[in-house]
Amino acid sequence: DSKIVAVLATLPAVIAADVTRRGYAADVPATVMFVLIAGTLITGVTLYLFGLFKAGRWIRFVPYPVIAGFMAASGGLLAVGGIRIVTGTRGFVEMLQMLARGQHLVQLLAGLSFATGIHFLKRVKHPLAFPALLLGGTILTHLLLHAAGYSLRAAREAGWLLDLSSGATLPEFWLLKSLPNINLASLLWAGGGYVALFAVTAMTLLLGLMAIEVEARIDVDLDRELRLNGLANVLVGVCGGMTGTLSMSRTLLNYRAGGRHRASGILAGVVCLLTLAFGTKALGFVPVPILGALLIQLGADLLYDWLVKGWDTMQRPDYIQMAVIFLVIVAWDFVAGVALGIVAACITFAINTSRLRLVRLGLNRTVYSGRVDRPVYQQEHLVRHGHSIQIMWLHSFVFFGSAHRLLLQIQEIIKAQSGSCRSLILDFRQVLGIDSSAVMSFIKLRQIADREGFVLVLSEVPPHVEHALRVGGLLGNGDNLTCRIFANTDGALEWCEDRLLAEIMTRDEALTSADDWLASEIGSEQMFTRLASYLEVVECKSGDILIRQGELGDSLYLLFAGRVTVLFRTPEGTELRLRSMVGHTIVGEMGLYRTLPRGASVRADRPTVAYRMTLHALTQMEKDDPELAYAFHKLVIRTLAARLDFANREVASLQR
Repeated sequence: DSKIVAVLATLPAVIAADVTRRGYAADVPATVMFVLIAGTLITGVTLYLFGLFKAGRWIRFVPYPVIAGFMAASGGLLAVGGIRIVTGTRGFVEMLQMLARGQHLVQLLAGLSFATGIHFLKRVKHPLAFPALLLGGTILTHLLLHAAGYSLRAAREAGWLLDLSSGATLPEFWLLKSLPNINLASLLWAGGGYVALFAVTAMTLLLGLMAIEVEARIDVDLDRELRLNGLANVLVGVCGGMTGTLSMSRTLLNYRAGGRHRASGILAGVVCLLTLAFGTKALGFVPVPILGALLIQLGADLLYDWLVKGWDTMQRPDYIQMAVIFLVIVAWDFVAGVALGIVAACITFAINTSRLRLVRLGLNRTVYSGRVDRPVYQQEHLVRHGHSIQIMWLHSFVFFGSAHRLLLQIQEIIKAQSGSCRSLILDFRQVLGIDSSAVMSFIKLRQIADREGFVLVLSEVPPHVEHALRVGGLLGNGDNLTCRIFANTDGALEWCEDRLLAEIMTRDEALTSADDWLASEIGSEQMFTRLASYLEVVECKSGDILIRQGELGDSLYLLFAGRVTVLFRTPEGTELRLRSMVGHTIVGEMGLYRTLPRGASVRADRPTVAYRMTLHALTQMEKDDPELAYAFHKLVIRTLAARLDFANREVASLQR
């Protein structure tokens, strides 16, 4: 509870000084009590609202070394606190000085002996073992004190027993009578203190719950605990009490003593009520070494579990962070230690994340073609010069560290290409977000593209990422020549292919007609003339269907000019684009050769001209001109083999 008490002790000092300074010294007691009770109510309501709006999940982002340091420091402070109870000292230096003079050494040895007994008692699973040790230890201590000639008064003076002779009394409800004397303006001065009070209370509660989760190996509903602690503080405030929250030390003490049910908490509450009703004199018979031993043993266990066992179970960087947090908390306070731990964890996370590859997959046009089939001679050019088109699929969140690593990786690739890179496609489909510093790295990348002569092409950019890139200046107006953006990677790749083909293909190749293509593929112009007698010319407007899914496959098409798209309709009625085909290629051959219903539809994307070979014409050609039929079948086989070969290389690249 010391973390909350530290704030509660500050508030009265500030308020009392302010009220006294303004000449209302007589109103200080009532005003201070009112401010403290108001703080309890405000804290309770705020905790409840945080739980209601499910803010507890954010504590899950607290790194494990912070929790470990919190637990280890709690153990250290508990152990030292137990020794202070036994020695009757308040400060650490005072305790060392007293022990150096030989004072309270016997009490400390007795406390350590009881702590050792509690440690070995864990092997006994009987529920009465722990209470028996406490009762037996109390009786044994009194017998030894009596044998040594100590009276009860002498034992208390020597520090063996607590002096609780003053007892406890019921409070007088004088605050209600003093309401007219309360200085309400003091609430404004307490505003900052209330923020600190809630922050410390919430952090104490949530970190304590996380620690209890780890220690007890259970799952805790943090939002429910926030709501319950909020309601409890509201009830306490209404009854005139102070701000409080779950006690990790007492919870773990209860857990390690064997308490697993609500009866433990109910019994503790009953004892407190009995003490209030009948006084505290009975508790004065409990030996101080036993009280200190409880804390010493619990603290020693926590220190062993985290500082000793942690060396073997935690990674070295995490262990070092945990040890530093432990030392800071012990030397200063919990808030400083937790704050340092979170900052250190954030820095470590940033460094580790920057080492991760932002590029999920990187290929070039040599092994990846997208969904556009091109004529064989164009495909050969694209495969031969495919390294000129680099494609990278990005993922995760892009921040300054990962973006800089990406920039260095791209620079290495560009350097290896020796200036032959013409396009760089970056797929953003799996990118979760981007920060401002990462945008600057992409601006540097565009500058490199300007200098090296390639185009930066972005595809499938999420709206919020595109907005950040535009605001940052990467996608400003007038930059379309150096940095382009497309709705999908297929569209981006097709644009880059067209751009590359325009640079590397000769004029004669670009003007190659379907007749010339077929003549060269079939063997000679004479054989093409013989083939033409079996072909039927088909002209389609944009949107016309050449092949319809589900119909009988009784023909194939040799594309003369234009562009078509292969579409698959799912059982739910959704159309999926499988591939697009651009002139001088074959479509529909699978249905013809397998004599099965069409597996997909083929639609003309723009005015298209094609040669149609029907099953009847193919059968007739096989009878009338076997040599021509053989050459035609070889053309189909070569086309399919080229597609299969490229698909195999693409699959192999994707599996690397």
